[in-house]
Amino acid sequence: MTPHNIHSHLYDVDHLLTDPGNGGTIRFKGDLQLCEMVSTGAETRTLAPPSKSGLRAAIRLKTDGGDVVVTHTNGFNAAGESKATFNDASDILILQSVETATPGTFRWQIATRRITFLP
Repeated sequence: MTPHNIHSHLYDVDHLLTDPGNGGTIRFKGDLQLCEMVSTGAETRTLAPPSKSGLRAAIRLKTDGGDVVVTHTNGFNAAGESKATFNDASDILILQSVETATPGTFRWQIATRRITFLP
């Protein structure tokens, strides 16, 4: 890899994260990853906290067989909203990892959304 082709190499990396399924945990391990969920009824997922600041990730409901509630224990925003409900195909949540007020502790912050949130 050289400076003139680094973007090409980054583009070639697999950015699709496998949906962990009902009751599973979504764990983003790198930048610019996408988890496309498929539901077959009312389901849940847990979003693991990020390992560092600066990661970008997206969660999308690819196939709507029922609502999917994604919970993030550290909250998605300053208001502490911790549950995101995906109820229509193509609902999407785009996230950015940030450091909390506690050094070395990270959480996901909403960058863009098209979903419903609950406290």
